[in-house]
Amino acid sequence: MLLGLWLWAAEARADAAYLAELLDRADAAGLSARRQWRTLLHYRSVGNAEGVISDADDPHFFLDPTGKTDPRAELAATLRAFFKSDRVGADPQPAQCAFMARYQWLKGELGFDGRRLQPQNCERFQHWLRELNAESATLVFASAYLNNPASLFGHTLLRLDRRGQTEQTRLLAYAINYAADDSNSNALRYAVDGISGRFEGQFEIQPYYKLVRTYSDLESRDLWEYRLHLSQPQFRRLIEHVWELRGVRFDYYFFARTVLGNY
Repeated sequence: MLLGLWLWAAEARADAAYLAELLDRADAAGLSARRQWRTLLHYRSVGNAEGVISDADDPHFFLDPTGKTDPRAELAATLRAFFKSDRVGADPQPAQCAFMARYQWLKGELGFDGRRLQPQNCERFQHWLRELNAESATLVFASAYLNNPASLFGHTLLRLDRRGQTEQTRLLAYAINYAADDSNSNALRYAVDGISGRFEGQFEIQPYYKLVRTYSDLESRDLWEYRLHLSQPQFRRLIEHVWELRGVRFDYYFFARTVLGNY
């Protein structure tokens, strides 16, 4: 028993030492100020000051209490969480799996030593990835239609095109849809709620044919498709980020936009 406790304490000290090393290297490289990190956390500048704030409004999206406004604190908390198996995020699981895009980006920048920070087996992510079976992305824009003033704002989707997909089978692909839950609003409050951010917005993944049925068949809106020229690493990072956005809440504004980002 004493030997076991000694080994556990030695391993804990080794983890702490490696974490301290990673934190120092991240600070020295200025990773928290990098565009990629701030895109992953959806940070935007606040006024003319150097401060930032994240468009994400769900506390489950952050690992530090001040993470919504402090990129450096959030990066440090993220590195700490990678050494633990505690379940975090909107879809609770270990941090390496819950925040896959963050983990892979930091791993690439800091060159994690797999013997000192052991990678975790993220089976749920791998199963989800196989289910998508995607290899590229297409931006889809739904145009406005006269019977619905709200449609003047337009709507964009991101279709995840499957391997071996043809023109005849593209309806079977999945699409990423960012939309507001307006179920508790009414005709008189709709504009005010949309302008003041009272709607709850979330990213959802749905079969593309369901969205085509809604926009094209039921609302008679034209759908314009634009194939995105993403490299495979860029597309992989996009998919990883979609995974960590599932179930995350954003305040939805008619006159603001939330994007997946460009990596």
